Amino acid sequence: MNDTNDVNEADPALPKLGSSRARIARLFKNSGIYALGELGLSLLSVVMMPILTMFLLPAEYGVFSLAMMAFTGFTHLCNPALHGSVTRFYFDHEHDEAAKARFQGTILSFLLAWSFGMCVIATVTGPALFPLLFVDLPFWPYGLMTVWMVFLGVLGVVPKAVWVASENSKPFVGVSLLGSAVNVLGTLSLVGLAGIGVMGMFVGRAASLLVLAVPFTVFTVRHLKLAWSWDDLRSALRFSLPLVPHLIAHWVLGMSDRFVIVHYYAGLDVKATAAAVAELGITPNAEGELNLGTGAVGIYTAAYDFMSAVNMIAVSMNNAWVPQFTRAHGRPEQRAFVARSITYFMLAVGSMSAAMVVLSPTIVRTGLINAKFAFAAELAPILALGGLFQGLYYVYVAVLFYYKQNRLIPVITVVSGVTNVALNLLWLPKYGLVGAAWATVVGYTILVVGVRWAARRCEMPDFEVGRLARIAGVLLAVVAAGMLVDGRLGVWLELLAKLGVLGVGALALWGMGVLARREPQ
Repeated sequence: MNDTNDVNEADPALPKLGSSRARIARLFKNSGIYALGELGLSLLSVVMMPILTMFLLPAEYGVFSLAMMAFTGFTHLCNPALHGSVTRFYFDHEHDEAAKARFQGTILSFLLAWSFGMCVIATVTGPALFPLLFVDLPFWPYGLMTVWMVFLGVLGVVPKAVWVASENSKPFVGVSLLGSAVNVLGTLSLVGLAGIGVMGMFVGRAASLLVLAVPFTVFTVRHLKLAWSWDDLRSALRFSLPLVPHLIAHWVLGMSDRFVIVHYYAGLDVKATAAAVAELGITPNAEGELNLGTGAVGIYTAAYDFMSAVNMIAVSMNNAWVPQFTRAHGRPEQRAFVARSITYFMLAVGSMSAAMVVLSPTIVRTGLINAKFAFAAELAPILALGGLFQGLYYVYVAVLFYYKQNRLIPVITVVSGVTNVALNLLWLPKYGLVGAAWATVVGYTILVVGVRWAARRCEMPDFEVGRLARIAGVLLAVVAAGMLVDGRLGVWLELLAKLGVLGVGALALWGMGVLARREPQ
């Protein structure tokens, strides 16, 4: 079938979308480019983790994790989901350059003024608030650096949203790789060579944000300009403000486990502390301080990085897929293309999740991750499974965003986040960090089910049920085979065996026709 002609004949006023084959190719091309950028952003946590764990204690790794938790949460206050407005309203103004420039300039002006004011308030109140919220994370210097790193990050909100909406992936990944290069080189130099410990991670991250401020500012001056329109701001805030509780609850869902972990382990009595130390393998630092709470967070974060690898693929696919979905959904002649793109979306996320479930415990045991973090092998496969549900969420929430039906999203996310916190409080005393990992999986499962329920009254896209069933069957078989191999061979032989299992799974998917050998025109 040639859907290009169908589109033009159906309504010549609609934008040309191109053939299905061309758009599938563009989907994977842009996904690959975004994945490269996301890999750069995740390089420290995924690729550089073996080197960092060599020089840092679990407690130091935990301190940085808690600071990044604060960074993400405060970012949602400084940027009240307005990147979503820029992306969604881009398509409403796509063919009206003046309206588009006014809208984007208004959002940029508001964000700069609002975020600067929030950072000033946080600087004044932070010394009193931080001791109440965090264990072993002083406001000076870590909290202060975190606050103003958020402001630097806000400079890129509108440019990145514009690049994503316009499917202009190259500048997006270019700035990502630039920032990552500065981050990685600076951090490794300061942590590994200069030996300044966890402060090197903070300085490396701050340096990368300072460097990125330059291209963001140049793009803003050349293409965005500052503007102001109360009507545009009200429209944007009407869309974005209902998402702020959603983003904060999503942050709670993704980060609250570390907050609960640090307080739980820091508050154990002597007997329970001894048992936890024996289980987790945490040792005192050079000053003789145990720092069990931040140490447990550090080990959990090392395992969580495998889940982050799954989310890296999901975010990359989502960035490439949403513009195509937004233009194609609701057009009858495009239903087949949308269904095929969803299949590939789920294939990418599911395959990465299965790979991390199978490989992560072996990777930890090879010694690539320092022995101080060995307990992460128990947690990583569980969290990698959670990454699957985190990725599937993007497909269903895109439907709600398309119809601008976002009022239930915060409610669902709050329920998911509260459930995660409750399960952490319930399961940590019984099952330790393993309980926290399973609480995360349950939280993201509730999120996916809830968003699917919220979209029940919207026109849902078609799903290629047969192909998706074959994908699920193969991936389940791969995970089962990997679990049978786990711990039964020498570590390097086990790694080879698991890679072989993944290879057989890929061949099976190809042989069963999951990947079309030739997409329709």
